[in-house]
Amino acid sequence: MGVGENIRKYRREKDLKAEEVSEKIGISQSTYSKIENNRCKIDVEILKNIAAVLEVDVTQLMGNEVRNTKFEDSDKLIKSLENQIELLKEQNHILKQENIVLKSRK
Repeated sequence: MGVGENIRKYRREKDLKAEEVSEKIGISQSTYSKIENNRCKIDVEILKNIAAVLEVDVTQLMGNEVRNTKFEDSDKLIKSLENQIELLKEQNHILKQENIVLKSRK
C-alpha cells in the first residue's frame, strides 16, 4: 500500500471527508486528492500535518515505504547528515569567534 492509500485508510477510519482534511491542513481539495491517489510527491511538512489531523504517526502513513528503504538510500542520508553536522560545527566555530570579538569591543 502506498502513502496515498494509507492516508485514505486512516482518514476513513476517523470518519473524515477529504475536504475536511484538506481544509484543516490548508491545501486545496485537488492537491489533497492527488496525494491520496499517489499522483504527486508529498512535502514532509504536509505529511506531518496530515498525520496530526488523522492522529497517527508519519511512519504509519508511509507504511511499506519505510520498510522498503534501501541501505544505499540510508548511506546517502547518513553522508548528507554528516556533511550537515560538519557545516554546523564550522558555523558554530565562526559564531564563537564573532562573539569573542563583540565581547572585546565592550
